[in-house]
Amino acid sequence: MITAAQLRAARGLLDWTRNDLAQAASVSPETIKNIEHGTFRPQETTADAIVKAFSAHDVAFTEDEGVKKSLTLMTSYKGKSEFRKYVDDFYTALLKMEGKEALVCAAGIDDRRFSDALGDYVNVHAERMSKLKNLHFKSLVSDKSGALFPAYIEYRVLPNMPMTVLFGIYGNFFDLTIYGEGPEFPKVVVIKSQIVVDAYRSQFDAMWNNAKPVDR
Repeated sequence: MITAAQLRAARGLLDWTRNDLAQAASVSPETIKNIEHGTFRPQETTADAIVKAFSAHDVAFTEDEGVKKSLTLMTSYKGKSEFRKYVDDFYTALLKMEGKEALVCAAGIDDRRFSDALGDYVNVHAERMSKLKNLHFKSLVSDKSGALFPAYIEYRVLPNMPMTVLFGIYGNFFDLTIYGEGPEFPKVVVIKSQIVVDAYRSQFDAMWNNAKPVDR
């Protein structure tokens, strides 16, 4: 259970006010104040919401009643066998956004190459994605040829997209996908960093606003 001292220290790492934390955790500022003053101990659901709010901004609570700024974590996947693991990890990350909008921003993603790399498992993935609640999946493509148009994805076209490496953003994760020939492809690098996510989301939003909706 998080302590009052941990809560104050964690806010200090992010330079958050009580109102900032209350908004991020979807609780009242009065609740944050009462926890920090030791008026009452938070319920498990409240504590979990607070922990998740800090975790989304790379702040973690340690077992010795301390707090720390999480290091940027990077995971890589190579080849078709590991590509399925990447897709499972991606889906799991979306599941953890329970109760909030699961926003996915993808730029330059080619659905056909994705499908070819995933093989028959693509049907399992598409079915479970279609059942996610609060999913908002935005995909920027340079033309319609690489889009398979599953119902859960909103597409926009941006001709001459200024990028060669495909990227995606979801939660506090940023990933890069490289397709190619050979057993080591596709290659995916996933970076857990709110700073990186915020920077690329600004870039994505600018491109999205200049793109045109796609007729299915």
